[in-house]
Amino acid sequence: MVAEPTPTELGLPQWWQFMYPLLQVASDGKEWPRRDLYAAALDVAGVSDELRSIQYGTSGNLAAENRVGWAKSALTRARLLTTVRRGTFQISDAGREFLASHPYEFRQADLEKLPAWDEYEVKRRTGPTLAAKPPVPAEGEIPASDPDQLLDAAEAATEQAVAVELLQRLRDREWQFFERTVRRLLTEMRYGTEGARLRTTSSGDAGIDGVINRDALGLDRIYIQAKRFRESAVDSDTVRTFLGSLDTQKASFGVFFTTSRFTKDAEEAADRSSKSVVLIDGERLAALMIRHGVGVQVRRVVQIVEVDEDFFE
Repeated sequence: MVAEPTPTELGLPQWWQFMYPLLQVASDGKEWPRRDLYAAALDVAGVSDELRSIQYGTSGNLAAENRVGWAKSALTRARLLTTVRRGTFQISDAGREFLASHPYEFRQADLEKLPAWDEYEVKRRTGPTLAAKPPVPAEGEIPASDPDQLLDAAEAATEQAVAVELLQRLRDREWQFFERTVRRLLTEMRYGTEGARLRTTSSGDAGIDGVINRDALGLDRIYIQAKRFRESAVDSDTVRTFLGSLDTQKASFGVFFTTSRFTKDAEEAADRSSKSVVLIDGERLAALMIRHGVGVQVRRVVQIVEVDEDFFE
């Protein structure tokens, strides 16, 4: 019997909750290929196909398999599972004894009481090379997480902070700077790369109007408007004015940028229009700038390595 898993924000059990299913599956004494072992453990844990398909945003790795992998690492470090050959595992005698004394569930704290775990910790802390290898994450320190998930969370937090600063910088600068930023962003997004043209107002009204030729001949055009607002939202009247401008130009496509947000009425006005109009609020604008490298630079690249199994074949 498997203890009821505690759901995480993804609906998956925490990594340590896969240790019992892994050892239970391996208790038949067979030599288990890694892929088969992982799949069987997920079956025992009752993880649905939908949850198994969840991927991390940065790496694209499958979250469920990643967590099972951490559980397997903990069991091998405690010598409850042994590596028979490349990618193949089998329960050890110590694993059988441990499972018999923990028939329902166990935690990392239970593994830490084993002599093999103490031996691993000593080698990790004193070994000249292996000391740099990170330990299995502690349950209390990294609840329901693994390195890929932590990297995704760190990336999201960093991008959120950068997005806030980008919008503040845009609001603090003159409207001409906002004009150049929008032009640069559209270029990086590959709009109007041939024969691109922006016609801008000169009224200094904290906004720009522009035209992007989607083709070299200018047969298909996108009309642009941008409003550099600090706090106030773009209302429906402003959007309808933009829609009217599209009618005057006999245009079918338009994009409206703002550093703030659009009211619900403004969004509905755009939705009801027969034109193809895209509203880009401040949050989406900042995300596009980050994605296309406008106004930002890469400070650091983190490389995540893993053992090359083919090397040891």
